[in-house]
Amino acid sequence: MIRQLNVYEATQRRLKIIFDYFDYVYVSFSGGKDSGVRLNLCIDYLRKYEPGRKLGVFHMDYEAQYRQTTEYVEQTLELYSKSSEIKAFIKERNNNNNEIQIKDNIDANLESNSNSLIIEEREIKLNDGKKTYLQFVSTADMQKDAKDLSLKFLPYSLLISILFSTIISLIYAKLIKNNIQEIQIVTDKMMKLDKKIRLEVSSNDEVGELKQQINDLYSTLLRTIDDLEFKNKEILKLEKLKYDFFKGASHELKTPLASLKIILENMKYNIGKYKERDIYINECIEIVDSLTKNISQILSVHSIENLNNDEEYLKINDTLEDILKKYEILANQKKITVNNYILDENIYIGKTALKIILSNLISNAVKYTDVNGVINIGIVNDWLYIENSYGNNKISNMDEIFDVKFDLNKENSNGLGLYIVSNILNNYNIEYKALQDEEFFIFKIKIFS
Repeated sequence: MIRQLNVYEATQRRLKIIFDYFDYVYVSFSGGKDSGVRLNLCIDYLRKYEPGRKLGVFHMDYEAQYRQTTEYVEQTLELYSKSSEIKAFIKERNNNNNEIQIKDNIDANLESNSNSLIIEEREIKLNDGKKTYLQFVSTADMQKDAKDLSLKFLPYSLLISILFSTIISLIYAKLIKNNIQEIQIVTDKMMKLDKKIRLEVSSNDEVGELKQQINDLYSTLLRTIDDLEFKNKEILKLEKLKYDFFKGASHELKTPLASLKIILENMKYNIGKYKERDIYINECIEIVDSLTKNISQILSVHSIENLNNDEEYLKINDTLEDILKKYEILANQKKITVNNYILDENIYIGKTALKIILSNLISNAVKYTDVNGVINIGIVNDWLYIENSYGNNKISNMDEIFDVKFDLNKENSNGLGLYIVSNILNNYNIEYKALQDEEFFIFKIKIFS
């Protein structure tokens, strides 16, 4: 069974159709009860369903009761104003200015800095050709409206914020977890000293900086380990070198000591040729001198490691002249010509080290130069050279001249001299080389790098 609408319901439906279909609606008003009811129904509809929408009033006064009609419109507007935030007034006829007559029912806080007054004036043409004006006045507190609007949307804003924060937190937590797992896996491989493994740095944030720091730390660790391994190898090499040296040196010292003992015992008991004590006492003295020299060389080797961090620029000739004076008598006995071509050249090395080097080189040169031979000393192309003619003392194997296993008592042996020189130069990281041609044995030292 279909329910029939009453007059009021039907009117409300009709008004809805009218206001939905038309953008601008005007109500004809004559001042009678029918037009008054229609005007009030329209105003009431707008107040309930479309507050703020404007309604036009077409004033028709067929009974020429302008004043009464106007008063009725004013009463209607006043009724509308009491039930709406928008107040409506009829502009005073004698007001030819642009002044706005604000009445007491306007809810306006004149002391507020954020309160605004919104006024709109509409012209209405009456049926008799006269014009009147409707004024629609409303107030707006911007601060209050903003606050109310914020409070209205606050729950939704909070909900959206919480939801957004939760999603971002989950995403960020997952990223952090993945990065931590990656760091854990890679660091486990780093602990096994996998030299190729590195963390992949794909961002510039705190996690990326942490990964880069771990990579840098691991690279430093690998370099330190490599350096320690290298130094350990050098230490082992040096220890083996010391062992071989002292083993060879002790072995070589046994022979002259044994010979010395035999000679002294035979002299003691007047056995054989050793009855001539005066002759063999001199031989014993020579053996002791040789032992003293060898022992001195062995002790000098022990001090090589301490000859460092004492470098300075030294004039080579100042040290060389003093050494040449010590060997001048021995050189003259063998009629050796010594040519010194060094002037004011310098070398960056320790003073004690330079003295030991030149002493051993000059000693070897004088010892192994043949009679009437030549020793030349000079500098060519930043190389200090000391060369001596060897005659019948040619070295058969140049690869072994720095070997500690050389016999200290053989006439054609270089003894410990060149071994000591090579170790000192290696200790100061100075380049050197030994050469031999048809006439000369040449030892070169790089004085400028």
